[in-house]
Amino acid sequence: MAPMPTTWFTYDFGYTWPLTLGHVLVCLSATALALFGYWIGWRNWVLAALTSVAVWGCVGALVVHNAIQLNEPQRVVTDAFLPSGDGRVLDLGAGSGRATVGLLLARPRARVTAVDLYQGYYGIDDNTPDRLERNAQRAGVGHNVQVRVADMRQLPFDAGEFDAVMSVAAIDHLKWDGIEQTMRETARVLKPGGQFLIVSLNADGWVRVAMPWSLHGGFWGQSQNRERWRSALGQSGFDVADVGTRAATLYFLATKR
Repeated sequence: MAPMPTTWFTYDFGYTWPLTLGHVLVCLSATALALFGYWIGWRNWVLAALTSVAVWGCVGALVVHNAIQLNEPQRVVTDAFLPSGDGRVLDLGAGSGRATVGLLLARPRARVTAVDLYQGYYGIDDNTPDRLERNAQRAGVGHNVQVRVADMRQLPFDAGEFDAVMSVAAIDHLKWDGIEQTMRETARVLKPGGQFLIVSLNADGWVRVAMPWSLHGGFWGQSQNRERWRSALGQSGFDVADVGTRAATLYFLATKR
């Protein structure tokens, strides 16, 4: 099955409508009100306020759908991850498959084992392994995906099974002791020299404007403390090869010693 061209309706990643459409609806509603107000002669400060809200909605929509890619497969953030294009990859906290599908579209010879507990709520409605498998089939990469229901802190795999491991917007949702436990488990199941890629939202200017409600506590404070992440990776048996940013994105690329 050939990969499908990506449109708004190609994949069903299951993110709730306030996340996918909220900014768009705010932009359209504020724009319509501003135009109506201008037509009937509302005061300038009201029109200015509505225009500001409309601009905020437009910026938010660009961040969510261009930078975060909430309705598309996740782009691989660095070409240095799995540069051979081949090998067994473990996706920790795979959810509905954005990172799994994105990696396989970029590295079609790789084979991904996608792991998730499929419990709790992280913005995805009715998150199930079946949804990930459907998305992989739609992308034409289903034959290279295996889904396992498991806890990333206690991985059901033998030592040295994988060539690479990634976690996109997943490991950083854990409490810090869970993050450290997951790093140790990741080191255990990786081959020597294997790569570990951690991708998180980055509290840059785009995210601060578009998603200010997300900038408190939890993984935000953890993911921005880069030295703490470096130290934890080092103590778990990794050498950090690269720390980088993209719009709305922070990543750590490490190699098992």
